[in-house]
Amino acid sequence: MSSKRKEQTVGRPEPEFKFTIVTVIWIVIGFISSWINMIVILDSMEIWSYLSIIFATIIPGVIIGLKDRYWGYGYMLGFSIAGIPFLIIVDLFIGGYVFATTLFIFIIIMLIFWLGWRSIGAIKQVEG
Repeated sequence: MSSKRKEQTVGRPEPEFKFTIVTVIWIVIGFISSWINMIVILDSMEIWSYLSIIFATIIPGVIIGLKDRYWGYGYMLGFSIAGIPFLIIVDLFIGGYVFATTLFIFIIIMLIFWLGWRSIGAIKQVEG
């Protein structure tokens, strides 16, 4: 049984390993929404605005990732990458905070989705 399962997993590439134009679109959307979020933080400078970064990355990233995980990754990477020019051009602390926080959240979400999809894929192959 285990040799049959190994043959099934080794012979087929995973169909989800695609970097498409839609992923690039989600990167741009994440970049723009991050920039808007950082402007709000700069204008208000209240603690809730710093916490909004966590909610603005996790909730949309997971929802988008449920449709296609690479779209969710693109959104989160776009959100994170926007911190770099913001820290150079506008404010060092806010840009660095957004970059570091979002990158950390991205790594956690990526590991959850990666392990989740790999486990679900292995279960489907054993049953099928």
